[in-house]
Amino acid sequence: MFAIYVESVTAVPHSSERSIAYSRRLGSIEDLSGKAGLEPSTPFSGLVDSDNSMSVDSVGSGWENSALQELKIIKTVTMSHSEVIATETLEFLDYRGYTLKDFAVWNWILTGKTAMDAALRLQLVRKQQCEATADLGRVPLFVFQKLLLRNDMSAEALSIFIQQIWQLLSYKNQQNDRCAHTEQHLLRGTSESVGLDELSTIVVRLLRHIRKVWPAAITDIAELWVTHAQNNGTNISRLAFHYNRILQIIALPSDESPYQSLHHRQRAFFILFRRMVDPSLRLEISREGYRALTQIQLAHQKTASEREWALLKGLTWPPYKEDRTGMDVDIQSESGVSRATTVLRDAAARGYGPRAWERAAAILAGIDDDQSPTIQTRSAVIPIPLSSVPRCSIASSAPGREHGPARICMKSQSRATASWTARIKATRTLQEAWMGFLICRDQGTPMIPRLYEVMFEKVIYNGKRNQDIRKGDDLKAQVSPTSKQSAVPGDGKEVAESDVSHNQAISTREPLPTINSLFEHMLVHGVRPGGSLLELLLSHAQSYKEGVEFLQQSTLHNSVKAALLSLQALKANDAATSDDTLLKTVPDWLFAAWINLLCKSAETAHVPDNRTAGNDKRREHLERAFRLVKIRPPMYRPPWNALLRLLSRHGSKVAVDKNPGLPPAVIKFDTARQLLDSMDSLSLGMDFTGFSYLCAIVINANAATDRLPNAGEEVRERVEIVKARFAQSVRPSSHPSTVTRLSDYCCSDKRGNNGISLLPRLFRTPHPAYLHAYIRFLGHHQDWDGLADLMHWLGEFAGEIIAEARETANGLVMFRRCFTALRAHGGNESPQLTKEQSERYGGKLESLRDVMHARDDDWGGWPTDDEAERYLLIASQRSCK
Repeated sequence: MFAIYVESVTAVPHSSERSIAYSRRLGSIEDLSGKAGLEPSTPFSGLVDSDNSMSVDSVGSGWENSALQELKIIKTVTMSHSEVIATETLEFLDYRGYTLKDFAVWNWILTGKTAMDAALRLQLVRKQQCEATADLGRVPLFVFQKLLLRNDMSAEALSIFIQQIWQLLSYKNQQNDRCAHTEQHLLRGTSESVGLDELSTIVVRLLRHIRKVWPAAITDIAELWVTHAQNNGTNISRLAFHYNRILQIIALPSDESPYQSLHHRQRAFFILFRRMVDPSLRLEISREGYRALTQIQLAHQKTASEREWALLKGLTWPPYKEDRTGMDVDIQSESGVSRATTVLRDAAARGYGPRAWERAAAILAGIDDDQSPTIQTRSAVIPIPLSSVPRCSIASSAPGREHGPARICMKSQSRATASWTARIKATRTLQEAWMGFLICRDQGTPMIPRLYEVMFEKVIYNGKRNQDIRKGDDLKAQVSPTSKQSAVPGDGKEVAESDVSHNQAISTREPLPTINSLFEHMLVHGVRPGGSLLELLLSHAQSYKEGVEFLQQSTLHNSVKAALLSLQALKANDAATSDDTLLKTVPDWLFAAWINLLCKSAETAHVPDNRTAGNDKRREHLERAFRLVKIRPPMYRPPWNALLRLLSRHGSKVAVDKNPGLPPAVIKFDTARQLLDSMDSLSLGMDFTGFSYLCAIVINANAATDRLPNAGEEVRERVEIVKARFAQSVRPSSHPSTVTRLSDYCCSDKRGNNGISLLPRLFRTPHPAYLHAYIRFLGHHQDWDGLADLMHWLGEFAGEIIAEARETANGLVMFRRCFTALRAHGGNESPQLTKEQSERYGGKLESLRDVMHARDDDWGGWPTDDEAERYLLIASQRSCK
């Protein structure tokens, strides 16, 4: 049973020679199940792996009684089959202060089918321990370590683990003195105690999961660490090592929305730094600690002084300061020193001289090796040499996550290569980047894939700048060029237009590259795409044919290429296909790029002068994308979101042969429900990007059936599905998942999960853009009750939402647009409201207005009639396009 967990956890060190002897002979406790003969063929397997596994949706007194009965049976069977367990194993358990009943409890907890199952089992056992209502045995620390190795962790399960670990480490429960006695007996009454290395392992694994599913809780893990990482006889240098190691891992960006979650990571940094500079410790910040702090500062938005300095840089290269008014003369160069540069200088003053990483970071921070200026460029990650990243953070990271360590860790680069990679990135225009690339090549610098990747980014986003993105026209009109919300060079990946006079223009010996010409240049120099470079090319391929060319020339194994390209996946039996194993070797992020390409091709593929053939081609791409995801369900949301985005498009083709009587939009909705059910079965859940696509899918389906007889019930059912999905997505951490109405979430306990610790009130905080999409959805269906509940929820959790909004350039603008949409969609004067609805919706509207008047400085006051009319005018213009 325990063999399903791949990584083994080292047992807590013993002080006596007898303990060491036992450890060498028997291994760690968590391996004892294998020694006890608990294989699938034993009587234990039928009980532990039965279909009677629990679900978060079924939690209640009935489930609790059923679970306790199941555990009782397992313990009885374990005791009756004790002869299958080796004598030395039983002696080892007895020496450590445990019994066979304890062993059965560990087995039951660890073999939960999902992380949520395991979390609920753990919570139940420890609850019974505290209440002393049943002799369920004890749960030692290594069980927590094992549980945190699971790859199907959800935010809900993680919150339970954090609470239980906090209780375990605190030796007390403020609500129950009996539980406090139990904890002390557990940790002090046996030979096990929580050492610094064990606590570090727990924290590292918690941080790994938090980066994936709940970035807002990272400050609580920092609090847990500084509270319990005491210097109990430990060498001070060892304690400093662990602190710097935690700093490194906190600096790693989250898998989703790395910039929006940055303020949580910064708060976690402050918590650790305050403890490190405490007079009782005075811990030394290592080179890795300074690098972590530099990375946090590089990912931040520019300060007011940094923005001012960026606007003063000239159009020539290097971009020295150019005075534009008489007042600019008084602005000295030190005014433009970025926070990241300040950290690097402080590190150098402490004796950590610049190496390849520091030189690359300094260039991105705005200063080159020769002290000439560059463009201060916001960057979530920096190419870090492999030797400078903690081993645990590499091993514990899911391979290839969007911003995970596996993608930013590369083989050690030469000083020149790392610096030139940063120089090309720290430019404003395609001309500046191409000039740097050519100089790098002419100097004989090794041409590695990372150099081509940053150059491809410039070429790709230069092309995107020339596209007419209509959906942002009205937003740009609301943000002035000098506004704090406006972007300056280096704020994003977008490439500026090279609009300079002739004497300032940058000339290059070779013409500016295109994607195809740069790709040929790369192949000529013996570089083949792989890793994140291949992902970039596939994600931005202009056609399926171009994407196939990128894939064929990549470093992937030929069998993997064949599995992605072959039609066998469409024709073979789902249960047994030769491509199944090969597809599982493809990293999630690369698989997502390929699915995204197929979905784009399903929208745009065409055959000249043959419309039928073009439709067949699009349908083929769509079916292949769905079949690949079915064969290899990824634990990564982007592939699922790509499919949902495709279903939300009017022009996408679906198979109608099985349901010829249904409109295509309804078939797409049914398909989307199947996708969401598959995600739920993986404990993956839907993010807000997928939710926005679901809103569009339901609008299309309802529009297609609105005029059909007896369609009202189906329309209401689809609307309720969307409302329930939103309520689940924004569920507060203090509420059970069985609650599905948004109105039940208001007046949430601000202390978080049952007051155990100051966990964030929300598992997921939506960006205002997604809130706006939901408001438009409710307004489109005239769901005034839904809008009223949403307004009440907004008033309750506006603080969390506005904190997230401040981390993006258009966040505050979109936040205000949400209120404008609420104001525009109804009120007491709306003729579409019944008297009862008018009282309910209008009352909520007045309540929200009072809240906004109390925070005029932050929210800009209640939207005016002119704003509401302009909003409706823009919405009507878009609907006509």
